[in-house]
Amino acid sequence: MSSPPPSLLDQLRADYEASRQSNTPHSDVEGFQQIDVRMRNAFRWLEKAVTYLDGLKPPIQHRFDLGNGVVFDAPRFNRGSVGQHTRRIVGYPVLDEINLYYEIGAAKGVDIDVTPGGMAAAQHALDAAGLTYTNRCTEDHAGNVRQCRLSVPPAIPAMVAFRADYQTGRVTVALVNVDRLDRVTLDFHSQAIDEAVLEDLVRFILGRDDRFLHRAPLAGIRGQPAA
Repeated sequence: MSSPPPSLLDQLRADYEASRQSNTPHSDVEGFQQIDVRMRNAFRWLEKAVTYLDGLKPPIQHRFDLGNGVVFDAPRFNRGSVGQHTRRIVGYPVLDEINLYYEIGAAKGVDIDVTPGGMAAAQHALDAAGLTYTNRCTEDHAGNVRQCRLSVPPAIPAMVAFRADYQTGRVTVALVNVDRLDRVTLDFHSQAIDEAVLEDLVRFILGRDDRFLHRAPLAGIRGQPAA
């Protein structure tokens, strides 16, 4: 069954976006087809890399600190997957988002002992990092809570998201729990999305060097725009 034709408004919007993205001698914005090729090549490369990482489960040389000296021990790349999202420009399907999801496995879970007054802050930090946990509190003979323990399983969810803006020719790369329990976003020119930058990304994921962070300016921290 064929899909219905796009509405006039949708077609006008697509034509408008295409006209804004056309290359001129005075513009460094690549055409949408060139950006799409770069994104699709990156997707295929990352798919292969994750397949190898899944099989190897290499150690990750980063420190994942929950505060107060509570650290996940011996983190490793556990398992991952790569997804994509597409849209249409002038009827042409283009890839505008790549999502690399992976889990960092630790040698063991961690326990955090907190006072009742510190429970809300501790839970907020764990929730912000996307960590699952259980809590157990002890009471005195009068029923007053004296101490609580938060138990966190040995699994850290991490993500790298490439999002292409076809109008500006920029590709933002969001890093969640990659080198620490935090969120950072970098801003790349579309021409920078090549095999060399992907290799630096994987090295950074594994903690072998931080060259990836120096390839583009900072665009955001903890989900907020950089100052």
